[in-house]
Amino acid sequence: MLQVQCVQRDPRTWVLVVDGAVDHSTVPQLREAFNALLEKGLKRLVIDLERVAFIASAGFSYFLNLRGVIREREGEVVFAGTNARVREVFDLLGVTSFLRFAPDVCSALAQLEGASPTGS
Repeated sequence: MLQVQCVQRDPRTWVLVVDGAVDHSTVPQLREAFNALLEKGLKRLVIDLERVAFIASAGFSYFLNLRGVIREREGEVVFAGTNARVREVFDLLGVTSFLRFAPDVCSALAQLEGASPTGS
């Protein structure tokens, strides 16, 4: 079972809190939440993975796609709270060199503030 919560930090910055397993059967739920955020003008996103114990290949693929969509819109994404097991899979896939990570949501939001050319 997957639970997804969207928390708005400012008009263009959101935190996507993911709780549960991310796999082929739960990706549509993530897609629905993400598409709703895009409609609201999402520009910067923190994906909170602190409560995710398992991500299947479909989940990783979706997160990479999600990042690409935001980058095409000149936005930024930071993955927060990845536990050792989840982070190890990111490492094994060789994607950590171009993804941004933070130990927690507050640190991720600080990274996004630092990346913003206007500071907002």
